[in-house]
Amino acid sequence: MRMNIYCVALCLILFFCACAKKDDDVLRLGYLQSDLHHLPAFVALEKGYFAQQGLKVQVGGVFKAGPEEMSAFGSGDLDFGYVGQAPATAALLNGAADIQFIAQVNLEGSAIVARTGSGIDSVKGLAGRLVAFPGHATIQDFLLRRALKNSMMGFQDIRAIVLKPPEMLQALEQKNIDAFIAWQPYPAQALQSAAAQVVLYSDEIWKEHPCCVLIASRSLCETRPQTVKKIQAAHAQACAFIADHPGDAAAIGVKYTSMNRAVVEQALKHCIYTSRLDKAKAREFVGFLKELRYVKPAGVDQRFSKAFFE
Repeated sequence: MRMNIYCVALCLILFFCACAKKDDDVLRLGYLQSDLHHLPAFVALEKGYFAQQGLKVQVGGVFKAGPEEMSAFGSGDLDFGYVGQAPATAALLNGAADIQFIAQVNLEGSAIVARTGSGIDSVKGLAGRLVAFPGHATIQDFLLRRALKNSMMGFQDIRAIVLKPPEMLQALEQKNIDAFIAWQPYPAQALQSAAAQVVLYSDEIWKEHPCCVLIASRSLCETRPQTVKKIQAAHAQACAFIADHPGDAAAIGVKYTSMNRAVVEQALKHCIYTSRLDKAKAREFVGFLKELRYVKPAGVDQRFSKAFFE
């Protein structure tokens, strides 16, 4: 009888060990909530591109902001994810998360918009006005400062306030702010509501600038490089689908953002989806982070040079 109990217990242990090993094959994916820049992630999930590559992928987290997602990488809760290049770079260079860049996700796709009736029709019109941006060390922070510099102005010439993009439209409509800079689809949403007019699209500030990236934990890159290559292949397939089937891609965007079709289609006109990383532009952004002391200077160049999965 005792031997039977031992046999049953041993079988149970082996069963649970087998299940744990099976779970190790599941890749945990993260992305940002209602972020149209992450459309390739939505397409890859909807069209089954990860599964076609033989990958088992589950959504490990949907986040409201890039720093939140990077914290999940820092705690080891995600294997790969779609996130802004800015929070990913800052987390990497500050030692908050050990990740590698494995693909670009999109270029451009941001805009400065001003409240209808504000009288702001140029960057110079932002002088002395209350302007919202998503946060320090973001791509939009860089774009705003660059737009001001191009107009012979400085950051000190505006009244800047940090707001999360989902809160910006309401603040604009209630006249709590005069303008904002954000990523799509929030500028398109403001335009569709007639609450705002475009001051400048981001391609007019920094043409083909990087915005979001696909990243993976360094552990995944080092221990399962072939898996990472399959993730890259699924992502490239998703980018190609968006280019070849814009109508179907827009429908997927509507599903994942819960925004109306007109907003999504307007937003997609200003986003370029690509898998090709531009190291030169990425290095330029690192220079901006260093200049404003958003990252610790020691070892920055060395960590950056090792950040790209080859």
